[in-house]
Amino acid sequence: MPKILLGVSSSFCANFLRGQVAFLVQHGFEVMIVSGPGEEISMLCKKENARLFTVDFTKRITPLTDFFQLLRLIRLIRKERPDIINAGNPKSGFLIMLACRITGHKKRIFTLHGLLSDTKRGVIRGLITATEKISCGIAHKVIVVSPTLKAHAEKRKILPLGKGMVIGRGSANGIDLYSFSRNEAILAHAMQLKKQFGFNGNEIVLGFIGRLSKDKGIDILFDAFNTLKTAYPFLRMVLAGPIVEENLFSKRLLHQLYHDENIFYPGKLSDVTALYEIIDILIVPSLREGFGNVLIEAAAMETPVVASDIPGCKDAVLPGINGELFEKGNTAALAAVLKKLITNKALRQQYGRNGREFVCDHFSNEEIWAGQLELYKNMLLTKGT
Repeated sequence: MPKILLGVSSSFCANFLRGQVAFLVQHGFEVMIVSGPGEEISMLCKKENARLFTVDFTKRITPLTDFFQLLRLIRLIRKERPDIINAGNPKSGFLIMLACRITGHKKRIFTLHGLLSDTKRGVIRGLITATEKISCGIAHKVIVVSPTLKAHAEKRKILPLGKGMVIGRGSANGIDLYSFSRNEAILAHAMQLKKQFGFNGNEIVLGFIGRLSKDKGIDILFDAFNTLKTAYPFLRMVLAGPIVEENLFSKRLLHQLYHDENIFYPGKLSDVTALYEIIDILIVPSLREGFGNVLIEAAAMETPVVASDIPGCKDAVLPGINGELFEKGNTAALAAVLKKLITNKALRQQYGRNGREFVCDHFSNEEIWAGQLELYKNMLLTKGT
């Protein structure tokens, strides 16, 4: 039985592996996962029959801690001797790729989920860029989660030409078209949420799902909402996801998150499908993105989407078809796009219908898993380098 080790940085990344692990097990692989500790990844491993090894990866540059984590990874690889290793960025992928090089592991894959260096400056940008280049350089193959990210990484000379590949149209794990579809259970859950939030059906609800951080453009989203709410008093906003203390958005807006009666923050939810049903427009105002999985989740639920015009997002949003793109970091541009959709219900509905069709045609998780499986099988048949 071939053994594969999958590396992710945190428990939150369980979404990148859900269903994929069980698929690999069904096809004869023994699956091990290296991840930061947490409930999500523990439940995934238990449900999908994977062995979990937890490493508390830090988001910041911590040389001493990183060194001891590297030693632990080296010991793990030498003990378990996986046939294939596939690790994603940023910190976890870098350390696992280094451990692969030190141990001489022969079949190593790096999954590029995005470029953290895109939003950094000065010395920090240089250091992170170096780790990204090293990770891509050590890997025998680099899976990139979107075509535009691949082109961007090659342009920045982080990803060597000819080493990167995109499976299908992109994404880390595809979309479960059955789970992300309108059905009676989701509609009933959505009705409960509407009652919980006090919605009466006359609101227009803007939504954000994901990590709440500066890099995700939360400041821009709030500023656009504050620009529009006076003209559209029926406007509401729902945000769900963990607050990232290491990359915190404006403290003024953090206060508004908790105290504005027109903003609703249920925190981090294990199941967000019903939220898409109550959201009229899903917004991803990120300053950097690898793909933007929530964009295809929303589209699958027939929710129109708006996103920054950046690598990754551009692969999930077709302007004028399932949503709109706006200039990165431009609050006025975001407000203008939102105004267009707020005032045109028919357009929102059309974008929703188109979005479902787009996702069904290109982003089923079976297609992504099949592409990964083909790569793994080919690597097993190839002699180590």
